[in-house]
Amino acid sequence: MRINIGASHRFHLLDLAKELETLGHDVRFYSYVPTKRAIKYGLKKESSFSLFFIMLPFLGLIKLSKKPSFSLKLINWALDSYLSFFMKPCDVYIALGTVYKKSFVSAKKKYNAVTILEWGSKHIEEQQRILSLIPNVVQQDKYFINRSLTGYKLADYIAIASDHVKQSFIERGISEHKLIQNPYGVDLSMFAPTELSSEKNYDIIMVGGWSYRKGCDLLIEYFKETELTFLHVGPIVDLSFPDRNNMTHVDSVDQKKLIDYYKKAKIFVLVSREEGLAMVQSQALVCGLPIVCTKDTGGRDLRNILKDKKWIIEMENFTFQDLDKGIKEALSLAQNQTGFRSYSTGVSSYLNWKAYGERYNKNLEQILKLN
Repeated sequence: MRINIGASHRFHLLDLAKELETLGHDVRFYSYVPTKRAIKYGLKKESSFSLFFIMLPFLGLIKLSKKPSFSLKLINWALDSYLSFFMKPCDVYIALGTVYKKSFVSAKKKYNAVTILEWGSKHIEEQQRILSLIPNVVQQDKYFINRSLTGYKLADYIAIASDHVKQSFIERGISEHKLIQNPYGVDLSMFAPTELSSEKNYDIIMVGGWSYRKGCDLLIEYFKETELTFLHVGPIVDLSFPDRNNMTHVDSVDQKKLIDYYKKAKIFVLVSREEGLAMVQSQALVCGLPIVCTKDTGGRDLRNILKDKKWIIEMENFTFQDLDKGIKEALSLAQNQTGFRSYSTGVSSYLNWKAYGERYNKNLEQILKLN
C-alpha cells in the first residue's frame, strides 16, 4: 500500500509513519521535521520527505512576527500547496486537519486515494463553544475554523482518539461511519513502572501547557487552599504561574526525561476543559501514578481498558469540590503503593505505538475493501 502522510512537525504522525513502514507499506512522511531528526525517531531515511528548507522562511516569520497567526496561515498554505502539486502517487492520503485542505482534493483527483483527516480534539465548533465560556481566552481565528470545517467535508474519513471526541462529531451531524477511533500509543522505551523518588517529591504532578484550556485556573484556586505540593512541567501559555511555596514550575523538557519527573510525584492530575486524548495520561498510567482527570481528557477511554478501574478517577463536574474529592481519593491509593508502581498489567501491550499502528493498518485494510 502506498501511503502519504501530511504533517507539519512530528505530532503522533511520525510514530504512525514508522509503524506503517514497519508493516511493509510504502510510506512517505511530508513535514518540516529535518530528516536527521525523523531518523532519530525511527523513520527510515527514504520515507522522510522533509520540507524544512522550503518552510524555513515561513517558520522564521512566526518568531519575528507580531501576528503569529498570520505566519501560521502562510505555513498551512505553503505545506498544503506543495503537497497539492508535488505529492507522489498514493493509495491512501493521511493529513492533519486545519493544516491541509486542497491536497485532499488533489489526492482524490490525481490518484483516487482514500483520504483521512487526522483530528486530535473535539469538533471545532464544540471546541470553540467550550472556549468561548472562558472570559480570558482569545477565540480561534475564523480562518482556522472554516478551514477545519471544510476539511471535515473533503476527507473520506476522520481519525480521532477518544469517545468524547467521537460524540462531539456525531452531535454535529458527522456520520459515525466516517469516524475512525484509535487511542494513541506511548513510547515504552521511555516510560515504565516507577518507584517514588526518595529525595524531593511532590504530591501532584501535571505535564502540559499551563493554560485556561487545560483548567489551570482551577488548579491555582485549589492550591491556594491546600498545603499539598504541586509540580508543573511544560510551557507557560496564557496564564501566569503563581509564586507559591507549594507550587513548582519546570519548563518543557525532552520527552525522554519526563519519566524522571513522574518519579517525583505521587499522583497525576489533568483538569482540561477540552482535549482529545492527552498522551501524558498514558505516560502517567504506564509509570504507575493514580490519575485524576475531567471528562474531556480521554481519561475515560484509558480507564475502560484497565482491569481495575479505580486508578483513573474522573471528576463528575469541573468544580473545586470534585477536584478535591478526586485528589484525596488518588492520594489514598498512592499511599498504599510500595516499590515499583504498576497497576496497568497487560495495558502496555495495547497502548504502545506498535499496537496503535496495527490497529490503524487493520482499519485501512477494511476501508480499502469498501472503496
